[in-house]
Amino acid sequence: MLTICDSETKGFFVMFPFFSSEEKEHIIRSTHSVSYKKGETVFSEGEPPAGLAYLSYGKVKVCRKGVLGKEQIVRLVPGCSLLGFRALCAGELYQASAKAIEPSLVCTVERGCFLSLMQANSAFALSVLRHASRVLGLADLRMAALLQKHVRARLADSLLLLADTCGMEDDRQTLCGQFSRSDLANLSNMTTPNAIRTLSTFQREGLLSFSRCTIRLLNIPAICRISKHG
Repeated sequence: MLTICDSETKGFFVMFPFFSSEEKEHIIRSTHSVSYKKGETVFSEGEPPAGLAYLSYGKVKVCRKGVLGKEQIVRLVPGCSLLGFRALCAGELYQASAKAIEPSLVCTVERGCFLSLMQANSAFALSVLRHASRVLGLADLRMAALLQKHVRARLADSLLLLADTCGMEDDRQTLCGQFSRSDLANLSNMTTPNAIRTLSTFQREGLLSFSRCTIRLLNIPAICRISKHG
């Protein structure tokens, strides 16, 4: 556990620019940071939240165990985002686990500090509420898509989600980060064999290339059409 430095809190204060100097000092004193390597667990399902987690940099997947222990990716969290805040605000245990998918730094504002700020700073409380509402709204849309769309559209959705969340390399085709076929299957709510077959079809159609967990999107407009129309 390390005391955070100014560079680690900069993104948090950009996201929430509502604090006085005294409040900022209180937050800095009440915050610690932990670095995670790819694949390491940030928090686990069933644990109590220690505070408000802020992903300073990196990328994290939030996942739950499904039938027969199969992992289901609930969402992807990019850098400069809140993490696991729903359980904290609800006073509940974590209902999902979070794992780093690349080297990441998580800053955690202690629970007592967070709750006191929510009570004392209405602008901060409203901003957290808006952020939560946006996240839940996107979750509702994604859940509806997973239930209603066929496998081609679900996989296209996942590819576009990865592009939006994780970003693209300088060539504007290669997804940042590495993703296995099982990752895509979990994200798309399909079996790994189905994901492999659909990926192969997309490759034959010239929509993407997939090699050693590196994905290049060769025809994004066509992928968008599949996402929309199936």
